[in-house]
Amino acid sequence: MSGVPNASADPGGVPALDRLAGRLVDATSALRVAVATTPAERDAAFRLRYEQVVSQGWRSPDDLPAGVEHDAYDAEALHVGAWDDHALVGTIRLVLPAAGRRLPVEADFDLDIAPVGATVEVGRLVVAPAYRGDPAHRAWGALLGRAWLLTRARGFAVLAGAASARMVEQMRALGLPFEVLGAARQHWGQERHPVRLDPAHGTPRWFGGPEGAPDRPEPGAPPAVRAPPAPPAVRGPSAR
Repeated sequence: MSGVPNASADPGGVPALDRLAGRLVDATSALRVAVATTPAERDAAFRLRYEQVVSQGWRSPDDLPAGVEHDAYDAEALHVGAWDDHALVGTIRLVLPAAGRRLPVEADFDLDIAPVGATVEVGRLVVAPAYRGDPAHRAWGALLGRAWLLTRARGFAVLAGAASARMVEQMRALGLPFEVLGAARQHWGQERHPVRLDPAHGTPRWFGGPEGAPDRPEPGAPPAVRAPPAPPAVRGPSAR
């Protein structure tokens, strides 16, 4: 079961996103999508990340001689895996807020994402090559869905992260209206924008347009992932 939380007291679009996340998880009944709970499971996630960064040319094997990709945030992060039988076929990471420490995206883009201290970062999303190419993005969607449900289970309802323009479009296709917070920078091997998802209070300005703009661009329109001027969700030097 997906574990959709009781959202009767939650404002705005939170219950709708709870339901969407549950459907995304339930759509992949052939996969087990859950938190990695053992050192071996976490190591498998780091090794899958290693395969991603090396195959994409983001890092050299010589940079990662142990055959794993990890950083200082991993020790306290939640690592979600998608398993097909005993094989790990996808992973995603959740970094929970901690007093006195910025989230990775805040540190890398030099900004603070509201609500400070109550925002969870989602990132390091990888799906094994053999499981890519599904038009429904089931493994990918199930990982994002489980990440949201875990976020909710811990009392949070706002996500942040970094996404390429293409990823923004893919998230939009799943009904996830991430707000673009700033210009793209090199982040985990690609040009990515800092993004935020607040289903209760967010606006469509993550797509660079005015409030009230349609959720999706007109057919054939290029992805307008320009950052809005100083959105209220961002404070700090890069918002000036």
